[in-house]
Amino acid sequence: AVHFRSDQVPGGGYVPIIPTGLNEHDCIQGGNEKLLRTLRDTIAQAQKRKRPPDVVFVLTSDATSIVGDDIANAARIVEEETGVNVIALDTPGFLGGTAKGVDAALTALLRRFAANEESSEQKNGVNIIAPYLMGSKNWINDNDEIVRLLQGAGIAVNTVLTRNFRLDELNKFAQAKYNLNLSGENLSEFEELSSQFGVSSYDKNLPLPIGAANTEEWLLSIAKDIGQEEKAKEILVADQKFVQRQLRFNYNFSWMSTLMYQKRCGLLAHAKFGVSLARCLLWDFGIVPRVVGLIAESDRAVNQAMELLEAIKGQADIKILINPTYFEYGNTLKEAKVDFSIGAIHDKALSLGHNIPHLSLCGYHFFNQYNFIPYPNMGIRGVLGLLTELSRVMEETFYIKDTMKITD
Repeated sequence: AVHFRSDQVPGGGYVPIIPTGLNEHDCIQGGNEKLLRTLRDTIAQAQKRKRPPDVVFVLTSDATSIVGDDIANAARIVEEETGVNVIALDTPGFLGGTAKGVDAALTALLRRFAANEESSEQKNGVNIIAPYLMGSKNWINDNDEIVRLLQGAGIAVNTVLTRNFRLDELNKFAQAKYNLNLSGENLSEFEELSSQFGVSSYDKNLPLPIGAANTEEWLLSIAKDIGQEEKAKEILVADQKFVQRQLRFNYNFSWMSTLMYQKRCGLLAHAKFGVSLARCLLWDFGIVPRVVGLIAESDRAVNQAMELLEAIKGQADIKILINPTYFEYGNTLKEAKVDFSIGAIHDKALSLGHNIPHLSLCGYHFFNQYNFIPYPNMGIRGVLGLLTELSRVMEETFYIKDTMKITD
């Protein structure tokens, strides 16, 4: 279990998840001694290798939360003994979803380590908040592309919470003018604490920069408010020319783009990512999103997604599902007679069960995605990444779907 890592990503930090080995006896008598022993042993081993951690998090599962071990006291004891920062968080699954846990973790980091720079003469730049909550399986490379676009538009990125993150970056947190929440989810505790540091949430409801049209709307809007609009236009034009050079006189592209045109697809994704992708599919590839299933933990994420969908409602007949069950989503796909579906890797069995080819583009998790090429699906350059991914499912649709029908 030591080798199971949270968001271990290329170019990122190693974050081991180390269990305390709780058993049935501990669930009755308490597992505090095991927690203390695990904390001490883990930190001692790291210090022996001269690689002490900057911070250790103690997180509870459902069982340990119900038992009620005093994790805060254990964290305090070991921190005093070792000098290593230890943060204890009660994180049982029954308290909420992933966004709830992210809210708690980021709030704890901010409260403990951020330097308050309210005396700074002028705030500038942004903090990127929770890029993994976007719901893109390629969030690592997508986040890096978002940073590149912002910096190219003259917008400083003070810190990314979290991607290749170091604790000392929180010294710059309060120097930012805005937090960019890339998911639309409600991170209420984090947002309230951020406001005490003088950092506001950027409150314009913009699509994620997926495809040419979304990227242009997203970057120009932000650049107009806090960056340099002319620089933003320059990087957009440069990226358009880059994509054009790759596709010009490319017969494979002309054949594949013709095959894609007017294909019907179903989509199940986290809310803002899903609607941004639906807009991109229609506007950039001519693919009609017939079913859009939105996954969200908060009303705010749903409301923002529905508002962004208004832009394409008159251009396609879309069935919208909010947090659908698999049964509801699968039946709707079949009734809509979609040519293929897009979702997370664990949605694939559902689609194939209905003889519908599936493309995995969505999900929180880096594991099981097998993407070894450091290239984004976001931004105008990301059109090439999306085109490559979509071509895979088009090939499956073209060659395999008819075979499925024959054997059905």
